[in-house]
Amino acid sequence: MARKRLNLDLSEEAYGLLQQLAEESDKNMSEILRTGLSLYEVARRAQKEGRSLGVVSGSKVEREILLPR
Repeated sequence: MARKRLNLDLSEEAYGLLQQLAEESDKNMSEILRTGLSLYEVARRAQKEGRSLGVVSGSKVEREILLPR
C-alpha cells in the first residue's frame, strides 16, 4: 500500500507527549500516531455498536474511554 505524507501542527505540549511516548516505547512518532489512529477506530466502532472501550484490571473496569460524538 502506498504511503501518504502528512504535515501536522501540534502544540508544544502535544509534541512533547508524542516525543515522550515514542522514546518510552522505542518507536518513532509516526508509529505512535498510527497506533493511536487504530485505537481510535476501535473505540468509534464500539461506540457505534452501543459498546464502550475501557481500561480493565482483573474483572474491574478502571476507566471507560469516551469519545466525543
